Amino acid sequence: MNNVLFTWIRKEFTGVWRGGRLTIFLIVCAGCGVLNPAMAKLTPLLLEVMKDQMAEMGLVLDAPNVTAWTSWEQYCKNIWMPLLIFVLMFGNIFTKEYGAHTLTPMVTKGLGKRTVLWGKAILLLLVWNVGYGLYFVVTYGYTEFYWPMGLSRRVCDMTLMFYAYSLYIIALVVFFSVLWKEFSGVLASMAAIVLGETFFSMIPKVSKYIPAAIASPAILMEKTGGEKEAWKYAGLSDFAGPIFVTLGITAALFVAATLLMKHKSVD
Repeated sequence: MNNVLFTWIRKEFTGVWRGGRLTIFLIVCAGCGVLNPAMAKLTPLLLEVMKDQMAEMGLVLDAPNVTAWTSWEQYCKNIWMPLLIFVLMFGNIFTKEYGAHTLTPMVTKGLGKRTVLWGKAILLLLVWNVGYGLYFVVTYGYTEFYWPMGLSRRVCDMTLMFYAYSLYIIALVVFFSVLWKEFSGVLASMAAIVLGETFFSMIPKVSKYIPAAIASPAILMEKTGGEKEAWKYAGLSDFAGPIFVTLGITAALFVAATLLMKHKSVD
């Protein structure tokens, strides 16, 4: 990493730190991490409180058997929240520069467009890695405290699966930020992509090889029926196809963004 790129990343990091966005994002990630085991722990208590009321209505509620997997199920359900907050908070990291015309003087003074692009892209990756890592660590810490079971390979697989998808989302943010100068255009384009994936996910032969196939890590927790329950999927190996496709598209988006940025007007 050359000195110019490092200086640019440091400048960008200082901006998000002083602006308070990084702190808020990390608080959200930590809060979501606490929420997962908390919901698992409190659900039986809530059901116990409601038991008498439900009995008067003729409903019988059996307290669920809460285990570490209950917390990890919540982990999978809430995993989109940190990513959604991340996109909304940091997705305009490019477009706000276009609107304020702050890139023009820096580029005219010799700051390369590619340096601008990769500095901001690396910052997005660093912020997301820290936030997502915090979400995982907090969930794991509290889950292990209440229901010790060690670090399961399946938990790691679920985390890595969604991480691969999150890289794809970040690549979309970077690519559409180069393509459009308005944040609304970036969000609209990403929404169109997600809707398109939803449509193609209904086509069996296609659904197995699109990024949407790994967008929900909870799929790794599905079990088969029968007298003896077993995991439906062995792990990441069952999703090698869509994972490689997703990573390939991610790399292509970063390359395309780099090529487009070369001809992009920053005025």
